[in-house]
Amino acid sequence: MLLVLLAFWAGCDSGPTGAESRRFACTEDRECAGGFVCRANECLPEETPGTPDGGPDAGPPDGGEPDGGPDSGTPDGGDTSLPTRLAFGNSQPPLTVGQCSNAVEVETRTGTDTAAPVQTATVLTLSANPSAGLTFYRDAACQLPANSVTVEAGSSRAAFHVRGTVAQTVNLGVVAQGLSNANQALTFRAAAPTNLVFVTPAQTLPAGGCSARVEVEARDAYGNPASFPTARTVLLRAPSSAGVAFFADPACQTGLSEQVLAPGASRVAFYFKGRTGGAFNLSAIVAEQFSVFQRETLLPMVRTGFCSFSSSSTVEQCRVSPAQLDLSKTMLFFQANSYNNNPHTSNVRCALTARDTITCSRNDDGSEVDILWQTVERPSGLQVQHIPVLCKGAVTQVPVSPVSSLEHTFLLVSAEQGGTTLGDDDFFTARLVSANQVDVAFSTACNSGWKASLQAVESPDIHVTRGTTDRMTGTQITVSGLAPVDLSSTALLFTHRVSNTDAPVLCDRVLRGELTSPTTITFSRGAGNPACTTASVDAISWERIAFGASARTQHIPVTLNAPIESDDFAITPVDPTRSLIFASGQGPSGQAWGESSYASDDIAGAALGVFELEGDTEFEASRAAPLGTVRWNTTVVEFEP
Repeated sequence: MLLVLLAFWAGCDSGPTGAESRRFACTEDRECAGGFVCRANECLPEETPGTPDGGPDAGPPDGGEPDGGPDSGTPDGGDTSLPTRLAFGNSQPPLTVGQCSNAVEVETRTGTDTAAPVQTATVLTLSANPSAGLTFYRDAACQLPANSVTVEAGSSRAAFHVRGTVAQTVNLGVVAQGLSNANQALTFRAAAPTNLVFVTPAQTLPAGGCSARVEVEARDAYGNPASFPTARTVLLRAPSSAGVAFFADPACQTGLSEQVLAPGASRVAFYFKGRTGGAFNLSAIVAEQFSVFQRETLLPMVRTGFCSFSSSSTVEQCRVSPAQLDLSKTMLFFQANSYNNNPHTSNVRCALTARDTITCSRNDDGSEVDILWQTVERPSGLQVQHIPVLCKGAVTQVPVSPVSSLEHTFLLVSAEQGGTTLGDDDFFTARLVSANQVDVAFSTACNSGWKASLQAVESPDIHVTRGTTDRMTGTQITVSGLAPVDLSSTALLFTHRVSNTDAPVLCDRVLRGELTSPTTITFSRGAGNPACTTASVDAISWERIAFGASARTQHIPVTLNAPIESDDFAITPVDPTRSLIFASGQGPSGQAWGESSYASDDIAGAALGVFELEGDTEFEASRAAPLGTVRWNTTVVEFEP
C-alpha cells in the first residue's frame, strides 16, 4: 500500500494540470506569461529546443513496465529545432504617403514555420527596394529612425514601423546572421493634391506657331502625382498682350480656355500659340485652390537690328538674335545709307547667309555705311529662295526653283556695284518671267563688279499683280485700269532702269512709287524740281502684293526738306514684334529709295531712307545726306500669325 501511494505521488508532477484548457487573448507578446508568445491574438507556449528523439525522456520514470507507448513524463521537445528563418508576422494595408505604419512584426521560425525563440539577442537589418523616400522607425509615432531592430534572447519576435513619401510599392526585407531572410510588399498611395506643376519643359517657338504638347500635373505635398475624387476644372491663362490662344489638338485647330481633371486622373494636356513675340507667364489654375505658371517664349515674327560698315571694310556680318529657325521661311528687308557719291562705296547688297547672320558687302571701302535690317519669319505659309546673282550682260537670266504660282510670288532684291557715277549700270529691273526664271535687265549693261542678292518669296496667302511701264520722260507716269485691290492690305515694290546718266545728278534717276488708288499706281521723280528729267527712265517693273487676311498695311507719305535729316511720323498702333516698314523703291542698298530734288551731285544718301519703328504708334525716317527735298512712300506691314 505504501509503495502504491509513493508511486502515485511521484507521478503527479508529470500529469496534466488542466492549464491546457485555458485561453488568454492578447495583441502583443508582453501581455503573455513567461514562455508564451502572442500568436493569432492568443497566448501560446513557445517551443523550446530539446534533446533529439532517441535519448532518454526528460521526465522521471513512471515506474511502469515498458508498454511500447510514450512515457507519461513531460515531452523532451525532440520534434522541435532552433529557429532557421525569418518571417513577417503580419501584413500591412496600403499606406498613404506620410502616414506612419502600424507595427510591422517579424518572427524567428523553425523550418516547419513555427515561431521559435532565439537563444541570444539577434539583430535584424531592415531594407527596402526601392528605398527612395522610405524610413524605418522604432516607435509608433515614427520619430526614432532605425535601420535595425533586435529579437531579444528568449523571444521570437521584433517589430518596427515605416513611413514613405513616394507613391510606390516597395519590397521590405529583413536579414539576420544565421537565418534565412524574409520579404514582404508594402504599397504607398499618393495623398490628396496640394499643388500643380508643369511636367513638360518651357518652350520657345515662333509667333504663330503651334506649341508642343503641354502637360500639367496635380501633386501631393511630397511631389507624387495625385488625383481628386471628383472632377476639377483647370483654367488656362496668359496675359492678353501676348495674344495667346489655347487648343486641344496638336494642329491648334480646336480652341479651349480650360481643361478638366477627371476623377482619378492627375494630368491634363493642351497646346497654345501666340501672336506677339516675347516671354510671358502661362498659368494653370484650379479655382480657389492652387495655381502654377511657366515662362514661355514666343520668337518675334519680325526681328530688327542695326549694323554698319567701317570706312575700311567691304564685308559686314550682322548678327541676328534670336536666330531664325528656318531660312527657307524667312525674308529679309533692309536699308543702307551713307553720305557718299561713289557707288562702289555706297551701293550695298545683303543676304541671309545663316540662321544668325546677315552678310552685307560692297565693292570698295572708303566711307561708313549704316544698315537697318528687318527679317520676317512665319512658321508656315511662307517659302523663300535666297539666290546670289552675278553680272551676265544687259540681261541676266536667273534660274529659280519652280514656284507653284506667279500670282503667289514676289521679289526682293539688292545690289552692289563698282564705278564712280550712279547711273545706268547701277539701276536695273527684276521681273519674274516664269515659274523658274527671273530676268534682271539693264538699259546698257552691268559691269563686272555688279552683284545682287535676290529673294523669291512665295505664299499661298498673297496675290501678286505685276507689270512693266513704258519709258518715263517727264516727272510722272501713271499705271491705271488695274484690277482693284484693298489698299489696307496691299504693298508696292518696284525696280527701274535708266539711261543717259553720264552727268553726276541724282534727281533725274531716282523714283518714288505710290498706290494712288485701288486701281492705279503713280511713279514720280524730282520731288517738285521740274528740271529733273535729263535721264531716261526706260522701264519700271512693279509688283502689287495683296496680303489679304495675312497682313494689314498702312501707307505713309514722307517728306524731308533740306536741311532736315530725320523726323518722326505717326501711324495707327501696330504690334512691333510682327511689323516692318520699308520704302517702295528697291535696288542698290535695299528697299530704301524715294524721289529727290537734289541735282548738284549723285549722292545716293539724299534719296535713300532708313525707317525705324519707334514703339507701336510712330516711326522715324532718316537720311544720311540732308540735301534737297526727298519724298518716300513708306509702307508699314503688320503680319498676322
